[in-house]
Parts: sequence; C-alpha cells; structure tokens
Amino acid sequence: MNTPRLTLPIRLILAWAGLAGSLSAARADMAATADEPAPIADIRPLDPAIWSRKAVAYSGFRAEQSPETGVLPGRREILEDLTMLRDAAFGLIRVYGSGGHGRDVVETIAREKLDLRVQLGAYLSGSREVKGDANRAEIEAAVALANAHPDVVASVSVGNEVLVSWSFVPVPPADMIGYLREVRSRVAQPVTVNDNWEPYAAGKDTAVARVWGQIDYASVHTYAFWDAGFNLWDFRQLAVPEERRARAMMDAACAYARSNFAAVRAALDAAGRRIPIVIGETGWQSLPSAFVKEAPVKDFARHQAHPVNQGWYFADMNAWAYGADGHAPGDGFSRPAGMFYFSAFDEPWKKADDNWGLWNAERRPKQAPKAGAPSPGEAVFYREDGPAAEQKAGLVRE
Repeated sequence: MNTPRLTLPIRLILAWAGLAGSLSAARADMAATADEPAPIADIRPLDPAIWSRKAVAYSGFRAEQSPETGVLPGRREILEDLTMLRDAAFGLIRVYGSGGHGRDVVETIAREKLDLRVQLGAYLSGSREVKGDANRAEIEAAVALANAHPDVVASVSVGNEVLVSWSFVPVPPADMIGYLREVRSRVAQPVTVNDNWEPYAAGKDTAVARVWGQIDYASVHTYAFWDAGFNLWDFRQLAVPEERRARAMMDAACAYARSNFAAVRAALDAAGRRIPIVIGETGWQSLPSAFVKEAPVKDFARHQAHPVNQGWYFADMNAWAYGADGHAPGDGFSRPAGMFYFSAFDEPWKKADDNWGLWNAERRPKQAPKAGAPSPGEAVFYREDGPAAEQKAGLVRE
C-alpha cells in the first residue's frame, strides 16, 4: 500500500501523539489489571479414563423443534439419541446450555444410568451489563447440574465463542474472568471456555489472553471448512491433478487444523499456561448450505461439502486426536487430549448452518459413521472450469 508523504512537522506530531497514546493506553491497562486476580495455580487435571473416549457435540433438535420457538426434544427422543451415540462408541458428549434441553440431557443420562459423560455448557448471551440476568440463570443452572450429577458432568464450559472478534454473543474479557472464577469456586470439575482458535492464540499481553489464566484446559474450535471462505488455507489445491485433488484438499484441511492447534499451544506456552488443549469443535458439512456474507470466496461450501468429504474429515481428525487405532489420545500438548466432533445430528432450525451432523435429522447415518472407506470418486473438489463442470461433478444440486 502506498503511504502519502508527510512533512516532517506532521510526522513528529503524529509520532508524539502515537507515543502519548501508547503511554496512556499502557497506564490504563496497568490500572485495569492492578486488581485483576492472579492466574490459577491448582489446575484440575482431565481424567484420562473420561477424555480418552470418542466425543461428539450433541443437540437433539429435530424437524419442527427449535430453541427459538421453545419446542424442545422430548425425553424419549433424547434417550433414543443418546442410545444411538453410545452404540456408535461415543462416550463423551458436549451440550451447550444448562437449562431446558441441556438439563434434560444430563438428567436423562443420570436417570437411565447411561455410560456417558458430559462437557456441560453455561451459555452466555452477552456482556454482564446487557445480558446479566440471562447469564446468571445459565450459571446457576450449570452449577446446580454439575453438583447434583458429578458422575455425569465431567467438566463445565462457560460461554461459547464469546471472545472471538466475530462473536454473535460477545462477552468482555473482564466479565469472563469474573464468571469463570465464580463457577470454578462453586464446582469441583475442570472449567474451560469454548472458543475459536484465534483468541486462544492471542499474544500473552492481550486482554483476552488473561482469561486463559482462569481455566483448567483450553477447549478450542477449528474450522478449515469455514476458513476456506477467507482463503486462510489452500482449499483449491490446483497444483494437484483432479483425480487426487479431493483427497489433497482434505489432507490440507487437517493440516490447517493441526496448525491452529500448534498456534494455540505456542501462545499458551509463551504465556506460561501449561494447560492441556481439547478440540472443542471441528466439523465438515455434508451439503453446501454454509454462507458468509463477508467471505471473499462466496461459493466455498459447494467446493467442499459432501458426505464423502465429511467422512474423510471425521476419520482423519479422529486418527489425529485418538491415534490410528482410536485408543491413543494425545496429552493435550503434542496432540489434543480429546476432540468433540461437530456434530451428532443435523438440526433443521439452523437453516444455512445445518448439515454438520453425522446423522441427518431423521437419524439416518451419512457417510461418516459407516464402516469401510468411502469412494473417492464421489468426493467434491475445486474446479476452474465453471458451473457446467461443477454441476456435472455434483457440486450444484437442482
């Protein structure tokens, strides 16, 4: 970018203004952190017997059900879902809230004595100033459930994607520190925040990095699928012949996820936070419904989304997290200590943000949970030769 030439006096004025501004900001930051609590020292470990289990994010909303309308899954439907997950060898699930559906899930597991453990969410709706009452209700519900069912609730996650820059429910770091310390003082389980990898990789002197001093483990989200829309990794793989391009794209997607993990690990280590990392969310669409208005690549989803591509991603990410045989999870430092795949089931109420499930809304399995290797001939990939070729390849559905 070409910078306009400035006369010397103006440059000096700007330099002094910048210096003064930096000093003022530094003084304000020091004042803001003078009374800030120190990082926790008694880090609560993750139980390997629990966190070695295959994990999945669970929300059971079927057709005509939605948290927005208050039409929730019934307990019989929840039991059916949980039984399916258990039979598919999932032993650890993530739920996002502690009222309504989340409460019903935990209580169903306890009542039916299912061999499932839960990362329980306390869903935060925004800042303490604006959404304090709603946040308070969630925190109280989470604390009550965690204490009432310690044999079901393995950990408590406070907030979901509240610190990343594009958050739909942003919560200031100072608020998060207060919420985390409160919850952690009232439950015995490890406590975390589920958020995108970027705030977790923030520099040690940033406001958001101070939040990580109050958690027992990092629950990190990584989405190569979404980030393809912003050209953050090479999903096109044009240097690879077409017959191998789909596989190359999926290999690159997993490499991108590993690089996100490495960036978070490096940032936490630099800040002196020797806490393990869990992948709190990662997934791949089976149908190309995703759309981001701000994304430079508008059609990124149709070059990536297919049940075969989803199946590859599911298998490859599980092999990274749990080892090739599925029984060698990482330690949270060299590899993740666990991974919540997103997600168990499709949820029609999400509309464009649907189609992430390993099962569809009718509970029919897609490619990913099936035994055997998917056929690479069905996978989608990027082509340069326009809509006609994409139509033929199955990238566009009538």
